Amino acid sequence: MAFSGYAQLWADRRVRALLIAAFFARIPAMTAPLVLTLFVVRELDADYVLAGVVAAASTVGAGLGAPWRGRLIDRLGMRRAIIPSIVAVAVLYPLASITTSALVLAPIAFGMGLFLIPIFSIVRLSLSVIVPSDQHRTAFAADSVIAEASFIIGPAVGGLLVIQAGADVSLALIGACEVVAGLIFWRLDPPTRSSTAPDPSGRRERASASWVSSQVLFLFLISSGTMIALISTDLGIVAELDHLDHIGSVGIVFGAWGLASLVGGLLYGALDFSIRPTWLLLAMGVTLIPVGLADSVWVLALCVIPTGFLCAPTMSAASEWIAKLVPEERRGEAMGWQGTAFTLGGAAASPVVGAAIDHVGSWGGFLVGGAIATIIALVAFGGQLVPRWRPESEPAESVAAGAAG
Repeated sequence: MAFSGYAQLWADRRVRALLIAAFFARIPAMTAPLVLTLFVVRELDADYVLAGVVAAASTVGAGLGAPWRGRLIDRLGMRRAIIPSIVAVAVLYPLASITTSALVLAPIAFGMGLFLIPIFSIVRLSLSVIVPSDQHRTAFAADSVIAEASFIIGPAVGGLLVIQAGADVSLALIGACEVVAGLIFWRLDPPTRSSTAPDPSGRRERASASWVSSQVLFLFLISSGTMIALISTDLGIVAELDHLDHIGSVGIVFGAWGLASLVGGLLYGALDFSIRPTWLLLAMGVTLIPVGLADSVWVLALCVIPTGFLCAPTMSAASEWIAKLVPEERRGEAMGWQGTAFTLGGAAASPVVGAAIDHVGSWGGFLVGGAIATIIALVAFGGQLVPRWRPESEPAESVAAGAAG
């Protein structure tokens, strides 16, 4: 284990600027789900099932939008691909803040997700281009750590905003911050291709057309399972704190969760070997199930630490191997599809977890989410036992292909 790789990354001005921009841009993105949930439950006086439906609409929109926006980045570059998102966000967030019905809010939330500024895809794609392949693990882990730092701040800021100004005003403010984030990336214009020279023969494009493989699909499945675990933790924490009448302590619990993930990401990036994301997801699911036993703010904060510790490593490992398995000229689309896998996992989980919370309490959300994540990890592992889906045996491909298991 060595931490010198982080110093090498930080010495690169392009990487440094990209990570700093990602940190500030992600804060409103990390705040939005919490504020949207509290807006539905408190301002619209709806239950957690409807809050889950609204969250699902947003994540379905993001899932549909991520691949084509990733493909646009591959074809047109980041600046031209991000302009529609900036315009849409500037309109939809203020519109959501004046909505008076959860059913009306759902299609607006869908649009908010559809045009979500693709920070994840842009940053991971740019890092895969700027950083040599042997440093991808450290680079993606560093990005996960930056994301967790934003996550620690985001929900705490969101909770304070809702208490001080109300969820409606908070939504409008988040939209304004999202617009600023998009403009920051538009101005920065990070590279998304190592070479801009066209290929007149089109051979590279045709050669990369078949980038989808069973290994990549398993990585998408694992990404979905990771988001299911995260959404379950997110909704479960909010529900438990609301039940305890300590919603103002959301910063403490989310801070513990995010800090644990930050430490886990730092340690994973310092390793000189990879851990299969299947095993990481399995551990996430197993550690999430008993979180529902917590009966106070501080116990809850302690219980989410093991799951949080595995969050950044799981996401980093999946992105690392997707970058190795997919050709550069289709990598933006692949990162978009990974974003879709994340959001579809969240879309599927939100109503189910919300229903569990409404019927049995916040502990049901942790139990259901942890169980689903565990099952997905076992399915992905079992899939590798099927002969035609086993990793390739060639030396150049064996390590990369094996990551999907």
